[in-house]
Amino acid sequence: MSISREVLTRMGATAANADAYLDPLNTAMAAHGIDSVLRIAHFLAQVMHESGSLRTTVENMRYSAERLQAVFPRYFPTAAEAAAYANQPERIGSRVYGGRMGNGPESSGDGYRYRGRGLIQLTGKANYRAFSAWIGDDVVAQPELVATRYAAQSAVYFWDKSALNALADLDDLNTITRRINGGLNGFAHRRELLEKAKRALAELAGRTAAELPSGPALKPTHRVLPLSLNLRSAPRVADNTRMATLNQGSPIEVLGAAPEAGWVRLRARVNGALREGFAAERYLEPLPRSRARAAAPVLLTAAPAAPAVPPAHLQQNRSDITRARDGGRAYPLGEAGRPSRSGRTAEALAAAVSAIVDYLDVANPAHRRYRPGGGNTYCNIYATDFAYLCGVYLPRVWWTDPALRRLHAGETVPVAYGQTVRELNANSLFDWLEDHGSAFGWVPEVDLTTLQAAANAGEVCVIVGQRTELNRPGHITVVVPEQDGARARRNAGGQALHPVESQAGTRNVLRAAAASAWWLNARFRAHAFWRHP
Repeated sequence: MSISREVLTRMGATAANADAYLDPLNTAMAAHGIDSVLRIAHFLAQVMHESGSLRTTVENMRYSAERLQAVFPRYFPTAAEAAAYANQPERIGSRVYGGRMGNGPESSGDGYRYRGRGLIQLTGKANYRAFSAWIGDDVVAQPELVATRYAAQSAVYFWDKSALNALADLDDLNTITRRINGGLNGFAHRRELLEKAKRALAELAGRTAAELPSGPALKPTHRVLPLSLNLRSAPRVADNTRMATLNQGSPIEVLGAAPEAGWVRLRARVNGALREGFAAERYLEPLPRSRARAAAPVLLTAAPAAPAVPPAHLQQNRSDITRARDGGRAYPLGEAGRPSRSGRTAEALAAAVSAIVDYLDVANPAHRRYRPGGGNTYCNIYATDFAYLCGVYLPRVWWTDPALRRLHAGETVPVAYGQTVRELNANSLFDWLEDHGSAFGWVPEVDLTTLQAAANAGEVCVIVGQRTELNRPGHITVVVPEQDGARARRNAGGQALHPVESQAGTRNVLRAAAASAWWLNARFRAHAFWRHP
């Protein structure tokens, strides 16, 4: 599939720049397999971020002394060194990039000569030399061609040599960003651009995002043997490597051996999304050859939508259902003056979400709707109230199985407590999100950095854990936008380890990053991250 001028302008490009790059992008993308919705969306998100929406094709090396120490602390460790180079692009580039990436020493000037150019900033003489062989023109002798004639092609070259189509098929923004950036700089903006690209590609085709072709289908080779199996981010058993839980019989595709003996790298579906990880080989059973052969590599088109089921609510807008009331928790919050989420930008949506968090004020003792007592906690009440005010459906009550059968048969079914609907606790919400969430716009996520970035962009995000003992309460929290005084706990690479959560429970918390990953506790048999764009 090709992109249009409107896709680029809706992502922030001017009409003139969109027209200038449209044909080179379409030609190069088609020639190198950037041809599915996920591949195109991820490629454009990175291109638009790196190039300032197609405005910049040459790295600007003009920095003040303060910025030099902030951006390149390794090369300018002292204020005196930074001051000596400040606002001198050629000297800065020669120092920062000299002696690496195939460049000569600082004195050679190679660092500046082969600075970042193109729509994804090709950098370093070695990369210019490799690109020359790829494009069939000598850009080592004429490096400015990377910024002019080959700006689009150089971006496709970088994407192709970095094998990023495979990561785009998995919707893995985190790893793609690391491959391009070396870290996670600008991650929230890249993610915002990715969502814009997905929406634009879908809407301009007159379909929803779920109806468009995406990446290649899972090609199962094995299935899960035990009742449940942890998909892990690394080939070792530890709380912090557990990504998701695969149920018995789940089809998986073994991609190869892992570095650790007895482990394999695999691909599986987690709540409908393809994910890669690791598992111990002894827990996997090979599929019969006929079944494995039948799973031919084809383009995956989203399954037909399930028959429409309406949301279920007890009476809405009851003014007596307030934050201060100790009771009425089966009903949605109805007090007058409650806020809602609106806005045309990520910043405006995030501000609206933060205002809702402040309004609910879950840690306020006067808000007895969420206050624990008598052995009861109300994490599910708080999560559903939060989603309700944000305009997202997360059920407080849901249809009984007989009512669902009647609805699927086309009947009109009244909401009757204890007859056609029942209350859902956190354990039940875990199952509801897995069974029905996608029909109501929820998207599964396995990466906390992406989840926090989504919350920072004003999306509704939750973490839900289901207890091993189902007669004990599970837990659900909402992930909320970061702000001063409430930041996610991150590692040195900027990857989120503990996002900013807001919760009701044995202890009610307005917003904070937890000291530990509660969802990995042995009390929980499974956990899931969900976001609602």
